[in-house]
Amino acid sequence: MSPSSGAGYTWKRNTLPLSALFVPLKPETSSFSRLCFGLPSDPSANTPRRDNSDYKDTPMPRRSLPLHAVVTIFLCGSTFYYELSSQTDTSQLQRRLIEQARIQTRQGTLQLRLHNVDITRFPDISLIVEVLGDGPDTLYAEDFTVVENDRTYPVLSVSRLSPHRRVPVDFVFAIDVTGTMQPYINQVRDNLEHFTRTLLLRGIDYRLGLVLFSDVIERSYPFTEDVHEFLRWISRIWASGGMDEKENALEAIAEAARYPFRPAANRVIILITDAPYHQKGEKGHGRTEFTTQSIIEYLRDRQVRLFCITRPELKEYKHIAEATRGSVYDIQLPFSRILEQYAAELTNLWVLTYRTGEEIPQDSVQVAIVDRQKRRLVYQTIPIVAIGRKFILEHLLFATNEATLPDSIPELDLIARFLQRRPEVVIRIEGHTDNRGTPAYNYRLSRRRSENVRQYLLRRGVPERQLQIAAFGASRPIADNETDFGRSLNRRVEIVIVRK
Repeated sequence: MSPSSGAGYTWKRNTLPLSALFVPLKPETSSFSRLCFGLPSDPSANTPRRDNSDYKDTPMPRRSLPLHAVVTIFLCGSTFYYELSSQTDTSQLQRRLIEQARIQTRQGTLQLRLHNVDITRFPDISLIVEVLGDGPDTLYAEDFTVVENDRTYPVLSVSRLSPHRRVPVDFVFAIDVTGTMQPYINQVRDNLEHFTRTLLLRGIDYRLGLVLFSDVIERSYPFTEDVHEFLRWISRIWASGGMDEKENALEAIAEAARYPFRPAANRVIILITDAPYHQKGEKGHGRTEFTTQSIIEYLRDRQVRLFCITRPELKEYKHIAEATRGSVYDIQLPFSRILEQYAAELTNLWVLTYRTGEEIPQDSVQVAIVDRQKRRLVYQTIPIVAIGRKFILEHLLFATNEATLPDSIPELDLIARFLQRRPEVVIRIEGHTDNRGTPAYNYRLSRRRSENVRQYLLRRGVPERQLQIAAFGASRPIADNETDFGRSLNRRVEIVIVRK
């Protein structure tokens, strides 16, 4: 569609401020960090369920918020843009544009998806983006320009994401548990621990949920950060039944899409089945109100990507997966190869860094991406301050058995300034260790680490009422304790926003 034609588009050249282009997408979310974002796991019990009563959709009131910051990624060129006319359904338009976004670079056409914003080196801000599909080996900073609140900044650097920068991804596995599926379930069990180690090494902060289905939802397990707990759930599965051909995969997908995802997390469903699915209007077992098209819209509305491991001849799954920017894998392939391919596809992440002119971080950032000809526009709200969000500072990784801090830590100084300007915000400082030493020793060491950070912030003028501490010893690793590098990542302090 050309910019000058088609309902809903009008062509402008810098006649309005850039803020006129954007609509806050999720006014209830915001956050202050970069690395390991997360919310506590769902505390609900792991009870059997055969309906969809636990995860109800709650309509959010339509509100407008003040626009705190607007970031637009341009490739160098003219400054044309699209203005969304008042007749346009902006939520549907936004979704379509996100699906179609392309960037023209010297390597050709790239499809990008924005994952997050890293502000821990403020005023340097890093945008974490995924290159979908087969991306290039190199991206070039000079190909990009950032526009923030009508001010243009050059991109200082472009690099691949390092394991120190943790990107949150919430996975829900939806697994068919009918009789023919037992060999595939066993392969999931045997390969998942290696898969999660691969994710950690590639900078993914994961949580795992599980939905089991046949003609009905057999059972749902809430999110966990503990892969061993997830494997215990898998080990209890014994596939049975399934005498009819179709199973209720669409209801399982919808169930998974209703999970309480972290606001900043990428939302991923991995469906594993060897059967076609029931649709609305069919009689007999496996009733559902969903069709192929309606489940696609359901996933798009919730910004959930679907990846399917199934039989190649079941083309409907490929249609749903590709429509939600996912992929399909052949269930007959070894699961070790499937999960390795998937991990590689998921972790094609890059960091674009620029220097802002703002004095302190804003509550939220809205980001837009357009191609060189400005033919497509992607925009979304990136939260900066939200209850339950956590982040790890790279300069708060400790040496073995150490809890002391340097005299000056710029990242903590930034947090101190932020808390002084936002007296309503309360943070919890959580100390962690690697697995060397006794549990009692590691608990004391992790408490010293969190207390030393608290004292640092107090000396910088942060009121005591804004600071809480907690100690977890070695009980919450984020990396493999079998390697020196993994242990270094686990010797850390995390900052969690608990009130705002």
